[in-house]
Amino acid sequence: MASVKRYGPGDDKGRITLSDYHQSKDALSGLPQTTAERIPVTSTPNIFSYKSYVFAKNPALIQRFVKATKADVGGVGGHVVAADEVKSGITKFVLENNSFQGEPIFTSLIVTHTGDDVAVTGIMSEKIDMAVVDELMWDALQFGAEKATELGLYGPGQDLVADAFTGNLRGAGPATVTLPLPVRQDNPSQTTLVSFADKTEPMAFNYYATGAYLLPRFNTGLIIAASKMKRGYIMDIVDLDTKAQAIEAGAHPRDQKALEGKMEELAKGLQEKVISLRSPEDLFDIEGLCRSSRFVVARIWSRNEKGEKDSLGYVCSAERLHNIKTKKGFTYGGKDDPVVLAFAQGDWPAPGELTSPWAACPMVAGDCRGSHNLHILPMPINSQTSYWSGPIISAITLSCNIHTGRIGAISDQFALGTPWDQVRARASELAVQFRTAHGVKQPATLHEDELEYQEGWRERRARLEKEFRTQPPLTFGGTTNGHKPAARPALKKARRADEVR
Repeated sequence: MASVKRYGPGDDKGRITLSDYHQSKDALSGLPQTTAERIPVTSTPNIFSYKSYVFAKNPALIQRFVKATKADVGGVGGHVVAADEVKSGITKFVLENNSFQGEPIFTSLIVTHTGDDVAVTGIMSEKIDMAVVDELMWDALQFGAEKATELGLYGPGQDLVADAFTGNLRGAGPATVTLPLPVRQDNPSQTTLVSFADKTEPMAFNYYATGAYLLPRFNTGLIIAASKMKRGYIMDIVDLDTKAQAIEAGAHPRDQKALEGKMEELAKGLQEKVISLRSPEDLFDIEGLCRSSRFVVARIWSRNEKGEKDSLGYVCSAERLHNIKTKKGFTYGGKDDPVVLAFAQGDWPAPGELTSPWAACPMVAGDCRGSHNLHILPMPINSQTSYWSGPIISAITLSCNIHTGRIGAISDQFALGTPWDQVRARASELAVQFRTAHGVKQPATLHEDELEYQEGWRERRARLEKEFRTQPPLTFGGTTNGHKPAARPALKKARRADEVR
């Protein structure tokens, strides 16, 4: 017997329909048009806002949160793009079940895709049980996976790797993050940047953290701002590699039973191994850890007058899928395709400062088959992947009203018709040159322990291992292996004098 869902209207009472939402696509209805025609530069998401909150005259000052959840539930033509029908189905499921004890779960939300990953981003209040929200998200993504199956899409439900929902999305496959919005009487506006990546790992977002929050060449506010930014930040850096931790704790890497036992022990209670470092004082330590895929900046805090943690302003879905326990054992299903939520302006970097590190066209791990290093492409929201399947990143800023819980407007930080067009062209040129030059060889291909689809290589490697043999090394020019060196050929007689001349 199926368990009773805690979300939704229940027993058909108080059923929610699309008419209960204000949609941003209708925002200009009845108003004069200020432009004769519009040139489309991006696929701007439609904002759904619960009407009773959008038009509230006396909004309460309560704690609200921004939550973003993303997963691959099936792609068109492989891992290329999310189907519109799947996105719309997930959206309808969330909107019609957006209720908890008579209150809307999300007061405002958008549904987007980056490559073949579908994301739901919305604002909720502290009155809502987070486990209820996670259950709604899990079921909505499951619904999307069913639709993907119906359409014959590739890999339906791929990121829903847990056997069943157990009360928390963390460790279940989807990337999900939650960031508390500030609570203040004045100035209800809070700019929030949400960034999605496809075909790459959480370490890719270290470029945000070690750029805009650490280095003045990306963010001059670190030097000239009068806000808390001048004190620097505190970064929580998480060790994501439970497998490496298990080996360091004494498990033999080839003893699968001992390895999984130690990993399960380390992963109990979804605990994380974390260190807090200060910027700029610990710059070398931060840069040293953040150079590898193992360590990721999971959270960034502003600092008070004593230099201690003050407000949280950056969260990353820092999680590795090979840490997830399933019936088949611990699973390594992908590079995680992470999400970041970050505040902008005030005590935090401006949107352009946040995204500026991507102009250098850095290389990240992931790409086709999750097994390569390649230059990341900063793409407009709702874009597909292209050659070799990526990797790509998108970033949008949300103008959030913290009093009503409304997403008022959106801007696309990597929109078409901006200087990012030149960055995309350069990154594409570098990617083609790098990938075609190296092919399957390192550094274009990851180390064999990091290959996402390893089964084929493991079989090949095991077969070849049996054909290796042990023998003394061959050398030339001296006695070795008990053999005398071959006699040197006699020198030819000198050429005739006329030839020498």
